[in-house]
Amino acid sequence: MILRVAIVLGFAVAAALFTLWWRRREGRFTEGHGRFDRADLGLERRARPAAVLVEFWGEHCAPCGIVQKRIEKIAEEVPGVTVASIDAGARLDLAERYDVKRVPTLFVADEDLRIIWRASGVPSEDAIMRALLGPDWAGRPHPESITDDEIRRAASERVTG
Repeated sequence: MILRVAIVLGFAVAAALFTLWWRRREGRFTEGHGRFDRADLGLERRARPAAVLVEFWGEHCAPCGIVQKRIEKIAEEVPGVTVASIDAGARLDLAERYDVKRVPTLFVADEDLRIIWRASGVPSEDAIMRALLGPDWAGRPHPESITDDEIRRAASERVTG
């Protein structure tokens, strides 16, 4: 009897630890590598966005809708941000090229379409803003190290600048 209880408790602890690990990992931005092609994103040659948010989504993906709403809201608030949405199921070639293993996957690219950050899962609106507006594009500190005051200051500088 005691062995059964110990086994059940062991599974419960393992499940709790896995849940904590998954939540910390889910939607977290990591450094990205590579560069997007303008044709892949449907951007005209003359388009010069300040930054690009690229979302790979799936047809029956409920979290993808959440991410889509967040990035559309951010694109309205931050001037010069372009949003590109790619159906990963319809464009398996692009999903493979950019190493998309699951949806939603969100990329933040600079004006030269270099991939700066990427996140799989559902990042918070604040995390997306931090990744997008970092205090300076040259230093590119990790999005989680940026304070809310720095986000507001960077946003106001981009609007007024």
